[in-house]
Amino acid sequence: MRLSLARRTSVDLRAWTRLTGPQMGHLVVVLAYRTNLTMQQLASLFATTDSTVHRVISRLAPHLAELLGPPPTDRRESWVVDGTLIPVHDHTRTAKSNNYRRSVNVQVVCRARDRRVVAVGEAWPGNRNDVVVFRETLGRTLPAHPRVSGDGAYRGCD
Repeated sequence: MRLSLARRTSVDLRAWTRLTGPQMGHLVVVLAYRTNLTMQQLASLFATTDSTVHRVISRLAPHLAELLGPPPTDRRESWVVDGTLIPVHDHTRTAKSNNYRRSVNVQVVCRARDRRVVAVGEAWPGNRNDVVVFRETLGRTLPAHPRVSGDGAYRGCD
């Protein structure tokens, strides 16, 4: 069975998911951030326009950012850092990356215990190495923390 949300009515979606309209809007934002889908892809998934998806994401993104709050100060907690490529069409901020798409490299630091996001770095062109972007963005702004770990892309980073 293949589920196509674009061909379903709001009554069908409500019966299947038990989500209200505003909750479905939140789902759009979570999918946008989790899957890196474009506005057009999200619009076709939810049977709406890309401008509507953009408005929903623009309205809810600041509220999601407020949930970050200040970074935790307990030095016994382990933090994990990793970079992600986010597709962007703005040629002034992007570069062609390994996947041949124009994207930006964003570094994300999470607390290992509960995966709470501690910090998100500034976007850099997608063809830059993770360790370079981390040193120039989060490495300069985060407080020194003794337990930060990353994958092989962070070799040589203190």
